[in-house]
Amino acid sequence: MTTPYLVLARKYRPQRFQDLTGQEHVVRTLVNALKSGRVAHAFLFTGPRGCGKTTSARILARALNCEKGPTPEPCGVCGPCVEIAAGNDVDVQEIDAASNNGVDDVRALREAARYLPARDRYKIYIVDEVHMLSGAAFNALLKTLEEPPGHIKFLLATTDPQKLPATILSRVQRHNIQLVPLGKIAARLREIAQAEEVRISDGAVTLVARQAQGSMRDALSLLDQLFSAHDPAAGEIGDEEAAQTLGALDTAVVRDIVSAVLARDPSAALGGVVRAYEQGADMKRLAEELAWQARNLVLASLPGVKQDLPDHEVRSLAQQAAQHDSAQLARVFELLQLAQDEVAKAANPRHALEVALLRAVHLAPAGSLPELVAKLDALGSGAPASKPAPDRNGARVLPPEAALLRAAPTPPPAADPEPDLQGRWRSLIDSVRAARKAGAA
Repeated sequence: MTTPYLVLARKYRPQRFQDLTGQEHVVRTLVNALKSGRVAHAFLFTGPRGCGKTTSARILARALNCEKGPTPEPCGVCGPCVEIAAGNDVDVQEIDAASNNGVDDVRALREAARYLPARDRYKIYIVDEVHMLSGAAFNALLKTLEEPPGHIKFLLATTDPQKLPATILSRVQRHNIQLVPLGKIAARLREIAQAEEVRISDGAVTLVARQAQGSMRDALSLLDQLFSAHDPAAGEIGDEEAAQTLGALDTAVVRDIVSAVLARDPSAALGGVVRAYEQGADMKRLAEELAWQARNLVLASLPGVKQDLPDHEVRSLAQQAAQHDSAQLARVFELLQLAQDEVAKAANPRHALEVALLRAVHLAPAGSLPELVAKLDALGSGAPASKPAPDRNGARVLPPEAALLRAAPTPPPAADPEPDLQGRWRSLIDSVRAARKAGAA
């Protein structure tokens, strides 16, 4: 009988706390609680989808009911450990609150909670998507959640904790599951590829990690799709094959476009847009990826800034950033960041992106402030600042600073001060009055 295929997301689902990727803060708290015997009766795991909420609850259930426990390191071979991992332990029930969200469902749970476990140490209820419970169901759960029997543990999970009543939040110990960093996802994918004996390029691994957007489960699903679509006889899974299979942008195209912009090569920059367009890329997505690449180059040019990227990509970015001025990198990043809004609002996103790239390509080299001041001082004093470069027709072209000074209008000469008319008028009146007095005498 053929063994059914088990997808990677299930095959490599963490079974121990140390296997959880990117959740060290939660692991540390739970492990210390188990070691000290300070395990609460109700836990709430919150966070984005596919990052380890339900998995953390299952591992905690194994740690509590392991025959060698409660222990932070369940053995994985005893009856409770094996059955909890398989999802068929009679004393560990997983409830989907999205489909069991009524008050009658909670009343049935309360009634079952009165009885002791059939075999395990604790009777554990794992309630997934708990925010889907109705208001009446939450009210029915309050008393049991606040003062449950000693043999009961509640492990709740939700992607939307804001929808939970404050009365529920105040009765549970909350643990926030975070998005998994890109570098850690890539490292885990590399381990799984080696375990599956599949050769895959570093660029393809990074592409899968980027597409997952922090979700480990999504990353494993995408990697599974790559493995299924790949012909083993073709050798290694390359960057281009990964992009085509996943319908994603080819990272090589993104790198080439940004490199062309920094090299002030408009033909190569627009040629990269043509390549992306022919591959069916969305121009809005391409604009986002270009801004992301420019951002990474800016960070790579700054000493001491750690990036959430695989080591090979960090080294490549550092080498490229070292070839360009930091001011130019920052300005290109600014222009490409602004281009995202322009492309998103444009009637023709491709044209808007091409205009933005041309603007970035023809960006004048930005010198340092002291250099610009020295040039202006030299021009103002009549000293030669730099020899004008001839244009294509042989005519000399003035540098921008000289053109500005040459074009500046000469101020008119200062006019004579306005005469004191009021003073002269008073003198005239006084003279007339004196003449009248002399005539009368």
